[in-house]
Amino acid sequence: MYKFTLLDNNSLHDMAKLQINAYPAALQNTSIEQFAEGLAETNGRPDVQYYCTRKDDDTLVGGFSIWDFEMNMRQSMIKAGGIGGVAVDLCHKKEKVCREIMRYFIKTLREKGANIALLYPFDSSFYNRMGFGFGTLLQQLRVKPDALISGTSKAHIKRLSVDDAEMMTDFYNTHVKSTHGLIAKRPEEFAKSLKSPANKIFAYVDNGIRGYVFFQFRKSNADSWLINDMFIGELMFDSPDVFMELMAFVKSQGDQVRYVIVNTQDEGFINTISDPRNHTEQILFSAYQEVAKTGLGIMYRICDVEAFFADISGCGFGDLNMTLQVNVNDSFVDDNNRPFLLKFSDGLCRLAADIIPDAELCIDIAELSSIVMGSVNLKSLVKYGKVKLSDVSYLDVLSRAFALDEKPVCLTYF
Repeated sequence: MYKFTLLDNNSLHDMAKLQINAYPAALQNTSIEQFAEGLAETNGRPDVQYYCTRKDDDTLVGGFSIWDFEMNMRQSMIKAGGIGGVAVDLCHKKEKVCREIMRYFIKTLREKGANIALLYPFDSSFYNRMGFGFGTLLQQLRVKPDALISGTSKAHIKRLSVDDAEMMTDFYNTHVKSTHGLIAKRPEEFAKSLKSPANKIFAYVDNGIRGYVFFQFRKSNADSWLINDMFIGELMFDSPDVFMELMAFVKSQGDQVRYVIVNTQDEGFINTISDPRNHTEQILFSAYQEVAKTGLGIMYRICDVEAFFADISGCGFGDLNMTLQVNVNDSFVDDNNRPFLLKFSDGLCRLAADIIPDAELCIDIAELSSIVMGSVNLKSLVKYGKVKLSDVSYLDVLSRAFALDEKPVCLTYF
């Protein structure tokens, strides 16, 4: 019904027009020529491929991009893939264009040997029905600068420039190796951010970068240009001392900053703030005061269950020792819609055959993806009836084995 071809220069204008029409609120101030120029730049990257979706008569009805990733999966680096810019021509809505795009995306990843897929959903229920499970929720905290914990020194803090993109990449990718969920980045990604005058990136520098804070100033009062909010999008550091110095820098901006707005996937960050109330004065229930907005971002999907578990044979699941039959329900990929026998030995997992399992787990591919990523707790899914375990005496040990001290973090936007 539909065919998929790589985007070429002859289709740039039409693709830009399609994307602008598909996302009018986001791109209303962007001209077709401007968007086409940015599209060409991104499409020129070796790790990104843009595709046109066409009918048999060559009518352009949709478009999307596939991103090739190297992702930390429980301290092992694996191939992954993301889909972005999914757009459907306004005249061809409700014709299953997006559904076929997603089928092609997952098929392409399976052929590449990338066994985990990522996306940012415009409609989580739509993608959940296609087998994508929830990732880590983002907390947006809005606090007064003086509520932040900090040290007294800013001696190592400097603003980074485009010339520092390589050094920033080295630090970030070193952090990737120890942080579950992070995706490796290229120097040009940081260079692009550093070129923008709106982006402020200040780092702790001591024989290389040891931490950074990435933020923008945003006007917070229509009647005064003197009042700003500090909008922190990323915060990364390698030690408590570095964190304290970065926070000392942030806190020192208090004379011109009304609120520091921190976007974080770290549930523990709130414990560093003396007064985490977000100053809406809202009482949610009884005496519970509002402290944050919460958002759903990244969703994950295992593309090929058998290949995925072979891919992560070096990943640890606690010290689990048992055989588990996982009965996977996947209505989108037939090859996944069957039982898989997993043998766990001292936490390492391998596919097995002809072994009587200790227990069986009946689970949809979406929930399996979230559990393996460590973003959802197995015990809670069993509690609410989303997952069925044949022998609940194994529930505690299984739930602990799949759980992680920190949920997956994703700082790649596509």
